[in-house]
Amino acid sequence: MVWLALIAALLLVVGSSVYLTLKGLEAFRAFKSLGGAVRAEVDRVLSASAEIERHLALASESGTRLDRSLTRLSASRARLNVLTSALDDARAAAGRITSVYPRK
Repeated sequence: MVWLALIAALLLVVGSSVYLTLKGLEAFRAFKSLGGAVRAEVDRVLSASAEIERHLALASESGTRLDRSLTRLSASRARLNVLTSALDDARAAAGRITSVYPRK
């Protein structure tokens, strides 16, 4: 009976050792795959942030071009206002002359 108890105890120790080893390997593999998933997500976030930086740089460049275009537009509109005013003056002067001139 003692020998039977020793054999049962030995089987329990071996069985529990095998069980713990398998669970430890399973936990190690899960941790390893988690590390790979985290690494992939960190790479994705870094890639996305680099893309955002590129878009911000392009937006800044576009803003600079827009400012220059708005400056040119403002100057062109000022010239247009002067020319329109001169045209209105010329039409008014011509209107006074043509109002006296007889038509057929």
